[in-house]
Amino acid sequence: MSRPAKALVAVLLLAFGGPESMAEVDPFVTSVLGRTPPEAMLREIRHRYQLLGGGSPLGATTRAQGEALAALLSELGRPWPVLVAMQHARPTFQEAFAQLADMNPSRLVALSLAPYRSQASTTAYEQAVRRAAATAGSSIPIVFPQDWFGQPTYIQALAARLTESLRQVAKRDRPGVAVVFSAHSIPQRFVAAGDPYPEQLAKTVAAVLEMVPDITPHLAYQSVSQAATDPWIGPPVERVMAEIARAGGRAVVVDPIGFVSDHLETLYDNDIVHREEAKRLGLAFYRCPCLNLDPLFVRALADVAIGAVAR
Repeated sequence: MSRPAKALVAVLLLAFGGPESMAEVDPFVTSVLGRTPPEAMLREIRHRYQLLGGGSPLGATTRAQGEALAALLSELGRPWPVLVAMQHARPTFQEAFAQLADMNPSRLVALSLAPYRSQASTTAYEQAVRRAAATAGSSIPIVFPQDWFGQPTYIQALAARLTESLRQVAKRDRPGVAVVFSAHSIPQRFVAAGDPYPEQLAKTVAAVLEMVPDITPHLAYQSVSQAATDPWIGPPVERVMAEIARAGGRAVVVDPIGFVSDHLETLYDNDIVHREEAKRLGLAFYRCPCLNLDPLFVRALADVAIGAVAR
């Protein structure tokens, strides 16, 4: 039986993954930690997902991002198939390469959905792609795009989303409103080993500030692993909000700029934990939604994929 004609390019979106049902929570946490978690930790994490309705929206959002990207690429004259691979959920990297074998593309763009490089995200995803390709015996040439934390359309999407959120702030609280740009913390040893993660985040914030003036910016970190035994980078969002309150601030906008999709770290850590802490501190709390399916963000992904092939 003959193989299908080669597609010019296929795109593989690389993501962390998340449990989409309560039955998937324990295996997900075990995969993330690389070992069986303590029962007390599992109980707490199950509780958090129950508060979100029994699972994470991340998988569904990522698949929808892939569909939107494929549609836009087709509109741009590039009918490239787009697949999704998850580090800690399905579809796995191995499952993605099984699909790619049937598609028989001439090139694969492996595009990380993490804009900022870290051992825990883009670097780990790229290593997983190489392992899955080797296991599958795949000879498809793989193109890894350059880190896209400063991609112009991405910056425009972030600035537009933040501007929209600032419009929700009460008029009396708008002058010099404090914006806390937040990202997932990582172990300090990653940065000591050369991770450009905090530096890339700072550059993205600076680029957004050029488009959104007249705010008081802060960069903070969140979501330190419950299993952490060594120092992680900071300052934490809670500490920064306390400093804002002590300085006489009246309102805070938390912008989880480190995440492209809403999931546990935004829907629980930001919307529940940080909101409650802001209330305790006497701060009005606003949260900037993640980009999710924002058309500008989908266009940014298309620009990254197209640019990678053009290199």
